[in-house]
Amino acid sequence: MGQGVRSTPTTQQWAETIKAKVQTIAGQLGVKRDKLTDVNFATPEQLQSLSGRGPLYANRIVEGRPYQRTDELVKKDVLPQVTYDRMKNQIVVKQP
Repeated sequence: MGQGVRSTPTTQQWAETIKAKVQTIAGQLGVKRDKLTDVNFATPEQLQSLSGRGPLYANRIVEGRPYQRTDELVKKDVLPQVTYDRMKNQIVVKQP
C-alpha cells in the first residue's frame, strides 16, 4: 500500500476481489498460472477461475473446508470426479 494509506478489511476484500477477477479473465484467455490455488484459503472468486468453475462448486468447496488432501473434494462429494480431474493440477491443500 502507498504511504499514508491504511489497509482495512474493506480494502483487503476489494483487492482480493480484483485479483480474483483478473485471474478469471487470464484463465479465460488461456494465460497459464504459475502457482497452485490453495482450496483451504482461496476466495470463491479465485476458485471460480480454476478451469472455468462456476459459483456452485466454488461455494461448495468453501463450505466443505477444511481439507487434508485435494482428493477429499471427491470423497466428501463436493465435486464430481470429472470436475476434480480437470482442476487437480491447479490446486493444493495447505493445512489451516
